[in-house]
Amino acid sequence: MGAPVGTGLATFIFADGHSYLSSNPKACVNCHIMQSQFDSWQASSHKTIAACNDCHSNGNIIEKYSQKAVNGFLHSFAFTTGYFHEPIRIKGFNKNITQRSCLSCHESFVGSTHLANEGLKNRFCTDCHKEVGHRKW
Repeated sequence: MGAPVGTGLATFIFADGHSYLSSNPKACVNCHIMQSQFDSWQASSHKTIAACNDCHSNGNIIEKYSQKAVNGFLHSFAFTTGYFHEPIRIKGFNKNITQRSCLSCHESFVGSTHLANEGLKNRFCTDCHKEVGHRKW
């Protein structure tokens, strides 16, 4: 029991794990693989109004930290093993979180168009608005 706990604690300290508990966007670049996402966010239209956590975690405090914990584990596993697509792509769990975040800010604007259109009900905002949060160079 002591070895896994000790290893986990050492990894948490070595990886600057406490920074992920914050809302500071620079925490996302602790892992070098996220630098291009950080740079593209800085060039995006959302930089002045939304940081990483505003789009990539939502809900009450328990939901937000649960999302961070799940992603922290999955990202650590992927980056440690090298088993991830490059460039990084958003997938199911996180795509749903981002969709809820988009709608929480923009629902009054898109509610009468996007949600009312039967052909678009199963689409994600990012299907059409790919470069809003992360501008491509």
